[in-house]
Amino acid sequence: MGLVIIIGAGTGISYGVAQKFGKEGYRIALIARNESRLKELATALQQEGIDVLYAAGDVAQEDSLRHALNQISEVAGVADMILYNPSGASNKDILDLDWETIKDMLDISVGGYFNLMKMVLPSYLQQNHGKLFVTGGGLSLSGDPRMTALSMGKAAQRNLVQAFQKKVDGTNVHIAQVIVRGYVQPTDEKYNPTAIAEIFWKLFLQQPG
Repeated sequence: MGLVIIIGAGTGISYGVAQKFGKEGYRIALIARNESRLKELATALQQEGIDVLYAAGDVAQEDSLRHALNQISEVAGVADMILYNPSGASNKDILDLDWETIKDMLDISVGGYFNLMKMVLPSYLQQNHGKLFVTGGGLSLSGDPRMTALSMGKAAQRNLVQAFQKKVDGTNVHIAQVIVRGYVQPTDEKYNPTAIAEIFWKLFLQQPG
C-alpha cells in the first residue's frame, strides 16, 4: 500500500485529496497543529473505509514539523506523495497591517515549505522518485490590499516552488503546484474540494515529460 502525506490537513482541499487518494488505495497520513481536529478528520475518513494515521505538527516550527514527519515515517515509511497545504490569512487593510503578522504568514507559506523540502528532497533525489505537491493561491499572482500577508506568502511560495522545480530538472522527482484562483467551497462547480483533488490525482499520474 502506498502512502500519501497531507500537511495542513483540514476540511477543504486536503480532505478532498485524502478522500480521492484513499479511495484509490493509498494510506493517508495527516499533519496539522490541532490534534483533536486531526482525530476528527481521521475518524471521518476511516468511516469511509480509508486507512488513516496522523501526527500533530506546526509547520511554522521546524522541529515540530520534523517530529511529525518522523512519527509517520516510523509507522508507514516513505511517502509516494506529499501535499503541502497549510495556509493562514489576516484580513486587514494594508495600512493597519503590522510586519509581525506578515512574518507569521511567511513562516507558514514559505518557511514551512522550505524546511519540509530540506528534510525530504535529498532522499527523494537519491531514490530518483516521488511526488512533492503544493496548494497555491491566486493571490500569488496579484497583491491584495486586504489580504496582503497571505498574498505575499503565496507569491514567495510560488517562487520557491519554481526554484525547487529547477533543482530536480532531469530527475524523476515531480514537484508541482496547483494555483487555486477562487474561493473553495463545496457548492462551487470549479473550486470545490472534489474537483481540485481530481487535478492533484491527474498530476500524480502524469508521466515525465
